[in-house]
Amino acid sequence: MKIDLAVLGSYTVLPDSLSETRDLLDDVGIEVKRDLGDGRLALELLANRGDHHCYAGVATEISGRTGHSVHLPPVQKLTVGASPWEVRIDTDLCLVYTLTLLESSGGGKGLPETTLAPLTAAELQPVHAAIDATNLANLELGQPTHAFDADRIEGAIQIRASRAGEKALPLFMEEPVELPEGTLVIADDAKVLAIAGVIGCEESKTTAQTTRILLESATFDPVAVRKASASLDLHTDSSARFERGGDPSRPLVGAGRVAHLLTREAGWSVVGETGRFGAWTDPQRTLPLSSEAASAFLALPLEPADVSSRLERYGFHCESTQEGEFLVQVPPHRLWDVEHTADLYEELAKSIGYSQTPSVLPPVDRGSVPPIEETRQRSVEEVLLGMGFYEVITDGFLSRGLTQSLGLPPDHPLSAHVEVTNSIERAYSILRNCPLAQALDAVRTNANWKTSDVKIFEVARVFEPHALPSPTPDREKLPCLERDLLWAIVSGQERPASWGQANRAADVHFLKGVLEQIQVELGIPLTYGPADAHHPLYACFHPNRQATLWLDGVCIGAWGEVHPAIVERFKIKRARPCYLQIDMDCLRGRAPEKAYAHPPSWHPIVRSLAFTIPGQTTAGMLRAHLEACGPAELQSVKITDVYCYEEAGEALRAVTYDITWENPPGRALSADEVNASLTALAQNIEASFGHLGVMQR
Repeated sequence: MKIDLAVLGSYTVLPDSLSETRDLLDDVGIEVKRDLGDGRLALELLANRGDHHCYAGVATEISGRTGHSVHLPPVQKLTVGASPWEVRIDTDLCLVYTLTLLESSGGGKGLPETTLAPLTAAELQPVHAAIDATNLANLELGQPTHAFDADRIEGAIQIRASRAGEKALPLFMEEPVELPEGTLVIADDAKVLAIAGVIGCEESKTTAQTTRILLESATFDPVAVRKASASLDLHTDSSARFERGGDPSRPLVGAGRVAHLLTREAGWSVVGETGRFGAWTDPQRTLPLSSEAASAFLALPLEPADVSSRLERYGFHCESTQEGEFLVQVPPHRLWDVEHTADLYEELAKSIGYSQTPSVLPPVDRGSVPPIEETRQRSVEEVLLGMGFYEVITDGFLSRGLTQSLGLPPDHPLSAHVEVTNSIERAYSILRNCPLAQALDAVRTNANWKTSDVKIFEVARVFEPHALPSPTPDREKLPCLERDLLWAIVSGQERPASWGQANRAADVHFLKGVLEQIQVELGIPLTYGPADAHHPLYACFHPNRQATLWLDGVCIGAWGEVHPAIVERFKIKRARPCYLQIDMDCLRGRAPEKAYAHPPSWHPIVRSLAFTIPGQTTAGMLRAHLEACGPAELQSVKITDVYCYEEAGEALRAVTYDITWENPPGRALSADEVNASLTALAQNIEASFGHLGVMQR
């Protein structure tokens, strides 16, 4: 925006020198881009402040700092009554619309040169009185107005959305342009008169020969104006103001300024009354404000009277509710950008001057310690990332067709889903109860993009149809059980190819290594068990390449190689994906196995037990049983040696356990006590697992 400092000085008191004026404008947020000479400046205005695009707006910002009053140019008072023309509003995007009829009796008399100073500073060439007056009102008060030649209007004036294929001929264009359907326009019964808030049209423009004008002064929805301006690539002074939010209380003021200029200086006269249309009413938005809170925010002592005085300079009205407390009413021209009490703090800061506020750091407290569940989940994720996995995000909704690719019978637990009865798209018709289908779909997608090596994971929420017991008698049973699962899938090579060593496929043993690393990181006693035919994933894995995961005697997950038939149904070729699934709540909630303890006064005692274990029994099962049935002094049980051999055609293993006892406080265990305890442990194992073929060696 280009302004004349002499004109601006007629609105409010300016500093004595040009340099001080420039500094003041810069400090209140109106940047001076350059000095144009002859007392003219080019300003860079704030992007969200339509009220700045005029002399009155700039003067108000200066007044907010200096405290000097603002003097507006004279405005003719218009009488609102019967409209001089029929008007129909068919959209709520027009907030306020006024129409005033004027007739010329001066024979085309122009406005005086002194009155045209704002136009000259803005580098706008005078045209004729009607056009010059509307441009002046825009520059002076920030209210765009438009003059139609009344004798070129056919029928009623309509404010409506444009129709499909409708065209208009904007000012200064030689050919009509097609308007996007839904563009807000001003039209009569035969043509488009103007693109609302943007530009008028050639077929209704006024000329030096025009003797009757219909003066439009209105406020339109800023988003509608912005869309119209952008879609037509038409950017005008009018659109610059309206698309940032016009002042719905100012249309009559703008029309009155145009009427004053034309009647007092150009020989025009107002005919009849002014018609006012539109459903807009001032919402009278009020915001609570405390002078004490404002003082704390700005780190400055502010008196209540000073707070209200500064805000009233910008047009706000402050009503005191109690000592130091206000209800601040937002003026209509600031409804678009002042919505919160913090916005009022900004107005106070501008009034005081940002350079005058002290530079202080806000008080800082130490942040809270993250919950143990979050910390443990992050540790698991770090393990997976460190082993080359990528985290992915999948939808909680999926299509039934994707789950049917698993080929499970209708009575299988994973065939039951929580369904969406009003799903718009079939791809989101059910809630997932198991991420396996989505994991395989991800492997297939990567394979289609020639990515054969896949290692991905996710902590996913699943929804399992389940009749939960009611927590209270009067509460209905929940339709499903929600829980978080950690799933991971690998396919292809274990690690990127390297010339230094031969690569190997990522298989179930690789996943077991992942689990062992998680166990070490979390410090919890995970154990591994054989495949369980009752586990929901049992039918989805290769019958001889799967296992279960246990914690504190509870099965919390399973892993294995995906069944070849399922892999084939997913059209995954030359790959053997392996899948892991764990109940994440169990991992997150389990405390570490042992906390730090001071070293004992006596060294712990270590003894060994060895057992012959058949192939269907795991060494971990025995280890867990030894820990559970041992005496209070038993400190740990570790597997130290495994020897595999075959006897009578049966695969056997010889597993050695190191058992550690810690001495009770104040004394050392005797050898007889340790030997008795060791004998009892061996007998307990044979009694519990002897029927499975377990024997002490």
